[in-house]
Amino acid sequence: MTTEVKHGPNPTFEHQITGVEYSLTLVGHYTTTEGWTAGGVTAFKYESDRDIKRRAELLGMRTIFLDWWVKEWIRLGGDYQEGVAQLVRYPFRPPT
Repeated sequence: MTTEVKHGPNPTFEHQITGVEYSLTLVGHYTTTEGWTAGGVTAFKYESDRDIKRRAELLGMRTIFLDWWVKEWIRLGGDYQEGVAQLVRYPFRPPT
């Protein structure tokens, strides 16, 4: 699965867009605990009702988010390599 990524309110894509959009909304909050934030995905919408297509949509959403995240990290003064390292250091663990 390859994803064409364009950010902004009215992106123009080189590839023709079809179907209904799929999306997710995430929110974050500061906490009273030093060094901690809290948040999660508060809404999501798949275009397909087939699991195999939903997995493709998940891959697209992952790529879109990571592209935006790294570019925003750099725009806010971070270094590319440091930003990628932040993603790799994510504390991956099985869902509970």
